[in-house]
This record gives sequence, structure tokens and C-alpha cells, in this order.
Amino acid sequence: MRGKNMDDEIQSSYPTLQFTASARIDIGETWQYFGEFGEDVAEKLIRQIIEKCEALSTNPKIGRARNDLILNLRQFPFKNYNIFYFQTESGIEIYRVLHSSRNVIQVFDDAIDDIK
Repeated sequence: MRGKNMDDEIQSSYPTLQFTASARIDIGETWQYFGEFGEDVAEKLIRQIIEKCEALSTNPKIGRARNDLILNLRQFPFKNYNIFYFQTESGIEIYRVLHSSRNVIQVFDDAIDDIK
């Protein structure tokens, strides 16, 4: 019994990592694009992006604040991508994973227009 409680306590001390539906779509589209160059290439990049997201969950303030886009949004560049996320009580929520060539202002403006 004591071991199980300790396992639960250790598990609960790890930060959580969540992905929005938009972030999942972004990652899926990235996999599809790089999958044309080989599944190994796509899987390696996606694994690296997810590992970076996991690292961000343990140090969420490392990203640059992007309150100009959405209040409390943070951005962290990784390779040719920008990871946009929110810090939560228990970790982070990945909001978008966008290629650096994308017009970020336009992407976020379009998202706001979709909400209206």
C-alpha cells in the first residue's frame, strides 16, 4: 500500500502536457509533409518536437511571452517551428505548432475571426 501511494505521489509531481486539437492537427500535417521524405524522417522530427514540448512543461517560463497574440500565450522556437503554449496549474497546454515561415499574426487573427 505504501509503495502505491508513493508511486501516485511521484506521478502527480510530474508536469502535465496537453495538446489542443489545433496543435494535434499542426503536428499531423507536419508528419504528412515530412512523411513524403520517408517515415523515419517524419517520426524523428515529430519525436523531437514532442520531446521539446515535454522539456517546456518542466520549465514553462522559458518561452517568450506573446500577449500581443493572446493573453498568457508563450512561444518557443524549435528548429524551423514555433511552439505556442499556455502554462497551466499542472504543466502546459500546447496551443499551436507552426512552421516559422507561417504568418503568425494572420494565423492568430484567423483563429479569432473563427470564434466570432
